[in-house]
Amino acid sequence: MSVPSVPPTPPPVLPALPVIVGFDGSPRSLAAARWAAREALAAGAPLRLLHVGQAWPRIQPISPEFQPVLGANESAARAVLSSVVAELRAAHPGLDVEATTAEGGPGNEIPRAAAGSNAGLIVLGASGEERHVVPLLGSTALHVAGRAEVPVVLVREPAERAPHGRGVVVGVDPDGDYTAVLDFAYAWAARHALPLRAVHAAQTGPAAPEPLEAAVAAAGAAHPSVPTQCVTRSGDPAKLLLEESAEADLLVVGRRQHRPLHGMGPTDHAVAHHAHSPVALIPHG
Repeated sequence: MSVPSVPPTPPPVLPALPVIVGFDGSPRSLAAARWAAREALAAGAPLRLLHVGQAWPRIQPISPEFQPVLGANESAARAVLSSVVAELRAAHPGLDVEATTAEGGPGNEIPRAAAGSNAGLIVLGASGEERHVVPLLGSTALHVAGRAEVPVVLVREPAERAPHGRGVVVGVDPDGDYTAVLDFAYAWAARHALPLRAVHAAQTGPAAPEPLEAAVAAAGAAHPSVPTQCVTRSGDPAKLLLEESAEADLLVVGRRQHRPLHGMGPTDHAVAHHAHSPVALIPHG
């Protein structure tokens, strides 16, 4: 008599790690919150807005429906946070979103909160592009992006719109350990059904594409549905990646951990300041 086979028990589905947004009441932090809300919903992750107690800037009303008057006290902060939470819940039914406040310096408290909540992503607002003005990264965003132990996405105000389908650009150095960088880029591309373009900048002339293709193929094996293009270009890495960002939904670059000073190298520092698209900075060894 045959014994009926028992189907294997599927592995448990682990909850997605929280997404934390540093929110200071400015238009750029609202853009970051809106971008992060779409990302959290797509990933099935909870969204957490965090305001670290400092004097908030007073800003003009963003819209007739959203007119925060930002002050320096906690009650004003909570009132504005509640308004933003209500907006995001209305725009994204089913999104798990909450807000909280903390005291201290944002550059230290945001990474600490991310570590304490086992967050998978930090999202921050960066200055938007304006004519005749070079967009600069604020000191808080620079500190968090250079020190956080989880990926950090910097969102500029015009980039709060949904992905427009041009794809993910990831800067790749085949000589380095870019596994975490490529894994993040592929996962994001797959989640949003976008193509991926892996770019290697060769400063000393055209390089053989084999190392780049091998590194990308290894990371892309888990996401066979993502259309992938590998490109090797001659020139300064920062300049080339900035050019590539003009046609990207997201630019993904690596950031080596345990760097001195602000924690970023010249290439990731340049793209963090000047990229046209949102930028994901991925810590790696």
